[in-house]
Amino acid sequence: MNIYLIILLLVVIVVFSNLAMFGLVRGSRSMKFDWFSKSKDDMLNPFEQEGSQLSELRQRIEDLSDTEEKPESTE
Repeated sequence: MNIYLIILLLVVIVVFSNLAMFGLVRGSRSMKFDWFSKSKDDMLNPFEQEGSQLSELRQRIEDLSDTEEKPESTE
């Protein structure tokens, strides 16, 4: 009999906690949470930031290699 009471209490706790979370999310609809749209963009383009950083690094390396070649050819 004791185990059934514990299982019933666990089920009630889980159900009411889920209902409370659902109520909080529905109630926060008027608030502007921008993290969801940002996380959606990050999920759609997961490597966009890394790609831009790598292209910037590639451009810097090309600029450095161009400046290293110029003094040698002018001498």
